[in-house]
Order: sequence, then structure tokens, then C-alpha cells
Amino acid sequence: MILIDDGLKMLDRLELKYPANSKPTLYIYIVPDDNFAELLGMPTLYAKNKSKGGKPVVCYDLDGFTFAYGLSQNCLENKEFSNIKIDYLENQLHELSHIVLGQFLVGNQVLSEGIAEVLPLYILNLEQDFEEHRQIVSNLKESDIYSIKELLNKQREGLYGNDSVIPNSTCSFRLSYISSYLFIRGLLETIEEKYSLTSIEAIKTFFGILKSNRGYGNEFLIYDIADALELSQDKLLIEKSMQLKALDSIKKLENGEK
Repeated sequence: MILIDDGLKMLDRLELKYPANSKPTLYIYIVPDDNFAELLGMPTLYAKNKSKGGKPVVCYDLDGFTFAYGLSQNCLENKEFSNIKIDYLENQLHELSHIVLGQFLVGNQVLSEGIAEVLPLYILNLEQDFEEHRQIVSNLKESDIYSIKELLNKQREGLYGNDSVIPNSTCSFRLSYISSYLFIRGLLETIEEKYSLTSIEAIKTFFGILKSNRGYGNEFLIYDIADALELSQDKLLIEKSMQLKALDSIKKLENGEK
């Protein structure tokens, strides 16, 4: 439980203002190990290959976040950040980021997964220490990266995430997730430059756009974001300029450039 508590404290550093000035509570729902995948709504393949796991699930407590953190019982180990690997830490923060994000956006896998990656990797700067991930991303070619239009099509076809770069690794090493991450990171860098903001201020601005959108989803949500930022709709949806912008930043980080 220490790991989850510390992870939420890291995200609390962002000082996000939730809708209606709410201060939601993080609820943790613990389920038995023998059927955790079924109870948490995980894919059947996950149950065959994993002995434990956790993910955001619908929260039934009225004073809580939109999502609670569902965990198999055997996940409750007394771990601290100083004693765990960087990939586990990043993955834990990824799942907690989904819970935070649920206050602003629900139902768009492409953007949600990108934001859940960008919060730990970019905003909390884990990319600096996550050498394996940084190297993998830096060596990607443009043809390896998906446009948002392609990602939305994968989402509709149920193929989002079926493209691991490293077998049996976390979602951070799947091309769909990497592409979503690069898009959100490139978009935040653009917001920073456009309005002279810090990365934390930029994510707050972006969350405000997501919360105020008029119920749009998929392509229309992308159009709404483009309009709010006075950007080309095609540039966000069809082109890869945001992804390549972020890729260039990560390559510079990998090469020790500023």
C-alpha cells in the first residue's frame, strides 16, 4: 500500500483543480487472487499469463474518484519506490494517472493512454531515468509511429495495443501506447511554446479543454482540441507532426542535448 500512497502523492504535486472544486478520495477495491482477472474485467489472456494485477475500475463510493483502483490481493506487498524497478514504478503511476484523468475524460482510449503515459514520463520526468524506454523510442522510425486517425481505427477494431516492441513487457513498450504518448507530449510542448507555460501548466490547460468539450468523441474530440488551440485539425488527426516533435525531444534527451 505504501507504493500506491506514494504514487498518488507524486501526482498530487501537479496540484490539479478537479471539477466543482471536489477533493475525491482514492478507493482501493481488493479482490481474491484466484479470479482477479474476471472480477477486474481483464482480458482472458491476461489471466493466463499473470498471477496478479490491478487496473482502474468503476468507483461505487460517492465521495471518490470516477474510478477506484482494483487490485488482486497478492499485489498488497510492502514495497517502496526506492526498492522497485523503474518499469514497475512507471506502470503503477500509469494506472494511477488513469484514475486522475477520469475526472476530466472518460471513454477515449487513444487520448487516455497517451495522458496516462505522459504524466509519469514527461510531467514527472521519469523518462530521464527510464533508459530502456528512452532508447527504444529514440530508435523508432516515422513509419513505426501511428497517426491519431490510425490509432482511432485500431481502437474501433479492438486492435489498440496489439503491437509490442518487447514481448512480455509493460504497455509502455507497445507502439500504440508509444504513439499516443508522443502525440500528447508533442501537444503539450506546443501548448508550452504557444502560451509560455511550464509543463504542469500545460497539462492543466489541456485538462481544462478536455473537461469543457461538448461531449465529442473520437475524431470530433480531436477537432475540438484543434479548434481550442487554434491548430489545424488535419495536423492533429492525420499528420504525425506532434508525435515527431516529441520524438525529437526524446532523441535530444537520449543524446544529452538540451
